[in-house]
Amino acid sequence: MSMKRFIKNRMILVVLVSIIGMFFCKDAYMAKSTELVEQNRVLFISSYSYAWETVPEQIEGIQEAFDDAVEIEYKFMDTKNMTSAESEELFYQSMKQYMKEVEPYDGIIVGDDAALLFVKEHREELFAGIPVVFEGINDVAQAEDAVENMQMTGVLENLSYYSTIKLATELYPKATQIVAILDNTVTGEGERIAFYAHAKDFPQLSFSEINAEEYTREELKNKVAELDKDTILLYIMCSLDKEGQAYTSYDGGALISASANIPTFTVVSIGMGSGVLGGEVVSQKQMGYIAADMLKQCFAGKSITDIKIQKDSPRQFTFDENVMKRFKVNVSELPEDSDIVNHEETFLEKNSEILKIAAFVGVVLIILVLILARDNLRRRKMTEAMRRARDNMEQAARFDNLTGLKNRLVFSEDLQSKINAEDKFGIILFDIDGFKQVNDTLGHNNGDVVLKELADRVSRIEDEYFQVYRLAGDEFTALVTARDKDIVFAYAKEIRKCFKKAFLLEKQKYPLSSSIGIAMYPVDGATSKEIIAAADAAMYHVKRNGKNNIEFFQNI
Repeated sequence: MSMKRFIKNRMILVVLVSIIGMFFCKDAYMAKSTELVEQNRVLFISSYSYAWETVPEQIEGIQEAFDDAVEIEYKFMDTKNMTSAESEELFYQSMKQYMKEVEPYDGIIVGDDAALLFVKEHREELFAGIPVVFEGINDVAQAEDAVENMQMTGVLENLSYYSTIKLATELYPKATQIVAILDNTVTGEGERIAFYAHAKDFPQLSFSEINAEEYTREELKNKVAELDKDTILLYIMCSLDKEGQAYTSYDGGALISASANIPTFTVVSIGMGSGVLGGEVVSQKQMGYIAADMLKQCFAGKSITDIKIQKDSPRQFTFDENVMKRFKVNVSELPEDSDIVNHEETFLEKNSEILKIAAFVGVVLIILVLILARDNLRRRKMTEAMRRARDNMEQAARFDNLTGLKNRLVFSEDLQSKINAEDKFGIILFDIDGFKQVNDTLGHNNGDVVLKELADRVSRIEDEYFQVYRLAGDEFTALVTARDKDIVFAYAKEIRKCFKKAFLLEKQKYPLSSSIGIAMYPVDGATSKEIIAAADAAMYHVKRNGKNNIEFFQNI
């Protein structure tokens, strides 16, 4: 009997273990199944190729929103290059076969207008029952139709025409017309409608366009060059010209801005840095992020019909400082919080940390002096601290406070160093013809403006062979590490070019010139005193003979 009970108990134990194992296996299977379900599959269909400038930014935004939690596949229509009916049919056939062979997708994201039109046309055949979110759409009517009749949603690429044109009219209130650069692409047609829709908002302006596809490259350049100061030029699209040559947004912006004699405004972020001034531009990355986030809401259980279309695109006022300087646009004239690209740091910005340290050192010095007065036992430590602080301040004193150029002290050290090393070099001494008259008639503040502007211009010439210094007043000097007189003369001509552009003082242009003297070491002097005197004699020879010229000491 005991053996039977033992066998019976063992069988019961085996059955219990089996039942418990089944539950654990079931839980593991359900967990694995849940994991598979959570890994949603998304197809991104782009109107363009990956090489098109907006596409990588859109994809970056999509990937950032999904954060590796979604499997993403990509298809590119490449409509910038594949423009024929045969190309459209080929893409359709390839997509038809593709959708048959792959596992069903949980969501579709379409980028730009051509992809939206394709998905709308083949919605029932290829994408039935799949949530579709669009982004970068310019054609508002097509987007609204997709939302109303095809259970889609998304974010429009609503370029900021109004804000950009309004800013342009504030900067150029005398303008009488606005001319847009457009083409006949699908996107271009949508933007054409959006552009002309704002004519009613600016009745003082005549709205017109230059269609890039109606002109060859040279004809387009000439057409843009004819626009005068009464015109606001707005770059929107220049994808193709009359000869079929394709342009990226950057290349199109560069072509238009280089040809124009007036600033080129834009509502497209990709062209920034190509020579356009700027405007309120759309963030392609942020649009991709918003579209992906809408699809994530669908995956979380929200109906796509309950996700409202976003008609306002994410935008930012952005401007190019290089172009601002070219057309004398001051940052104070621009909206607050504008993003400035190609910003060139001022002297204070470049040396802000040094100045903060100098201010801190000054405070420390005051504290140290007070402590020394109260406690003689710490005198040595305080003296050492003051010495270190004084060294730091002396280092800061090696630059001219007004212009930011290296000063006379540094010049003397560099000159003597070259002489000690027996280098062959040239010294250029130059000043500003008529500078005294500027000070006497317009005041020293305007004189300072001239000195700072000149310093900014000549400092741009600096390289490993050419170094410039301010000695005093309007007197400057430069060292050129070269034994060849022609090389030194070439740098002197570059200095002279710095005076070619008139100086803007109190909203008026004042033409100035320079008398430039050159001496060569060791031919014109064996010591620092001799070589400086030779350059000085050459410069004053120029002044006595009509000014505004360059002369070598050897020629006087």
